[in-house]
Amino acid sequence: MKHLLIVESPTKAKKIAPMLGPEWSVRASVGHMRDLPKAGMNVARDGSYAMTYEVIPGKGAVVAGLRAASKAAGDVYLGTDPDREGESIAWHLEVLLGLKNPKRVGFHEITPHAVKAALAQPGRIDRALVHAQEARRALDRLVGYDVSSALSRKLGGKRSAGRVQTVGLRLIVDREREIHNFKSRAHHTVVLTLEGTKPWTAEWSYKLLLPQGETLWTDTAFADRVAGIRSVAVTSCEERVSKSAPPAPFTTSTLQQAGSNRLKFGSKKTMEIAQRLFEAGLITYHRTDSPNLSDEAIAAMRAWRPHADSRFPMRSAPGRPRMRRRVRTRPFGRRTSRTNRPMGSRPTKRRCTR
Repeated sequence: MKHLLIVESPTKAKKIAPMLGPEWSVRASVGHMRDLPKAGMNVARDGSYAMTYEVIPGKGAVVAGLRAASKAAGDVYLGTDPDREGESIAWHLEVLLGLKNPKRVGFHEITPHAVKAALAQPGRIDRALVHAQEARRALDRLVGYDVSSALSRKLGGKRSAGRVQTVGLRLIVDREREIHNFKSRAHHTVVLTLEGTKPWTAEWSYKLLLPQGETLWTDTAFADRVAGIRSVAVTSCEERVSKSAPPAPFTTSTLQQAGSNRLKFGSKKTMEIAQRLFEAGLITYHRTDSPNLSDEAIAAMRAWRPHADSRFPMRSAPGRPRMRRRVRTRPFGRRTSRTNRPMGSRPTKRRCTR
């Protein structure tokens, strides 16, 4: 009897199936299976916030196919994306297919090692993440439907607002009020430029001269006197070697920033492209707030590096890998190895180019 693995994307299913062999059946849910009906609130206002779901129109055949496959399979593994939405999809699959204690796995990269390592250490559906997604969805309705109605009545026409736009508007209004109430003050600094074969500058440090509680120098006459100085003595000079850390692997926010700054992409387009790259097995999972890399990735890069020296002059690698801030995670209700924890987004394949 085959094992059944259900993932979200048909592309991901096609990528994973050859990695697992004939003992596995890999199927796709094609995204969400259930949602709140579009008509009506469908969130109880009696304090329970109970939500009424329906199968998304057009998904009936997918549900029937997955239900038949789950009945014919031995163990069922839910391999939806390792985030809040993916956890919600896994829970909806559990309910719709009538699964008893399905095994929950998540892939932060679509490579044979990562997929097999995840399947070897399955967990359970994280109910806290499911509840977080439901709370988000309930707020979409409770805030969005009510605020949109009020906005339409006040401004006329069909207006739309929601839990994100409402808070975003409040932040903009608060900031605009700060700008309106800001009182400008003239303040001064002095920069001395020393000419020569290697011109350099020195900035007047006035911090020790400031009255208590002040952060800016506002005495114009005194600043003019300092600026009028033309004869100075250099009492000491020191040269230092400065070091700069390499940029951290992408997190969700820095990936979106790079897409905007370098390619002029909106965040939606950046994430859509990243999702396709992830499903094709070309990058690790892109929804992450951890800038660290997995032990496997670090070991692979350090092992590959000596072979690259003949083509790419490099300094010696540090004695130990650079680790950045750690992010506490709760992957599927249990502790797992670092291989399957959220990590910074990176390519999954190495290629040398000049």
